[in-house]
Amino acid sequence: MRLLTATTLPALLLMLSACSPSGEQETNKAKVENIPAAAPVAIIDDYPYAFEQVTTNAWVMHGPREFPTPENKGFMNNPAVIKTSEGLVIVDPGSTVHVGNDVLKKVNKISDQPIVAVFNTHIHGDHWLANQAIKDAYPEAKIYGHPEMIAEVEHGEGENWVEMMATLTEGASKGTIVVPPAIAVDHGDVITVGDTSFKIHHYGVSHTKTDIMIEVPELSLVFLGDNVLALRLPRTSDGTFQGNINAINKILETQSNTYVPGHGPTGNKAMVEDYLNYLTVVYAAAQKAFEEDLDSSDVIGITSKTTSAYADWAGYDELIGPHGAQAYAEVEEAEF
Repeated sequence: MRLLTATTLPALLLMLSACSPSGEQETNKAKVENIPAAAPVAIIDDYPYAFEQVTTNAWVMHGPREFPTPENKGFMNNPAVIKTSEGLVIVDPGSTVHVGNDVLKKVNKISDQPIVAVFNTHIHGDHWLANQAIKDAYPEAKIYGHPEMIAEVEHGEGENWVEMMATLTEGASKGTIVVPPAIAVDHGDVITVGDTSFKIHHYGVSHTKTDIMIEVPELSLVFLGDNVLALRLPRTSDGTFQGNINAINKILETQSNTYVPGHGPTGNKAMVEDYLNYLTVVYAAAQKAFEEDLDSSDVIGITSKTTSAYADWAGYDELIGPHGAQAYAEVEEAEF
């Protein structure tokens, strides 16, 4: 999802809202009305998402690959919990205070240890507005983020994201307020929590200029933020293709066993390389179009063939065109 400004917010809200069919709620209502009265007793937990253990002492709740809606309360990312000898560490707790509270209920099923630290991977609010729930429950928890993220929040981007979530969830996110990271971390910093260390990676502008990736060496585990997605394509207009490609190549040098994307299923390096390949192929198509003196609108004629393996990824139809145009602009800028 793209970074919002005061001028672009209304247009983006309209565009994202269009992703949910207007008749969907009425259809769902009709389905519910047709369910026999006895059916609800089978529902054990009204929150359909659960943490999955991805390696020793680490769990991820893999969110839906859809835009925020009233039904999902804005939930769409991959909150994670890491168990240390000193307490629990959360990465990207989610998009609203309500999502955060639901995440906390699931965290309590993993451990009764307190949450002592939170890492926010970047400025996009679908990943961090649930900080509020964490702080409400654990006031002493430290929240970490990149200096550029902290600066963006200070300039109003957090409020823009609160407004966006309220609109897209039709008020289901009401009550969410901005609780930003208070402690800045940058490339090379290592935060030690008990017996576990969290090494920060930042390689300039990638998905955004605010990105951090968090390596947990003891677990051979990396949290990628939106520098890498699986089975879903992101809006890339806050970053650059070449910057994102560089960041991915750098993080692969850790040779970790497990990688957690910002959206989509956790995997090994093959999952990371799959997304890297998408970015590389789109940029190569833009270079080819530029060298053949074609327009940016012609890139999609190339990428529709070279990226066909990604055609079933969420967001492909909407974003393959804008991705090609952005890559072409970057190629053009590099030449001049």
